[in-house]
Amino acid sequence: MQLQPDRPDEDAGTTLLGPDGRVYVLRVWYEGASTSRQWRASVRIGTNGERRHFASIDDCIEHLYGELARR
Repeated sequence: MQLQPDRPDEDAGTTLLGPDGRVYVLRVWYEGASTSRQWRASVRIGTNGERRHFASIDDCIEHLYGELARR
């Protein structure tokens, strides 16, 4: 079964959905030994866009907040 886009201007490789928003892919994981594990995160714009890595969840959230505040 093939999924159809919700809107005609959406496409799996398109990062902008139009004037109303963007798609971000957020990935979070633990890194390090079991005694000193830390959260790490990455954010990618759309499915094929630039990926940014963060050393903490707070840094990632701050970045996303900055992206959304500019809109």
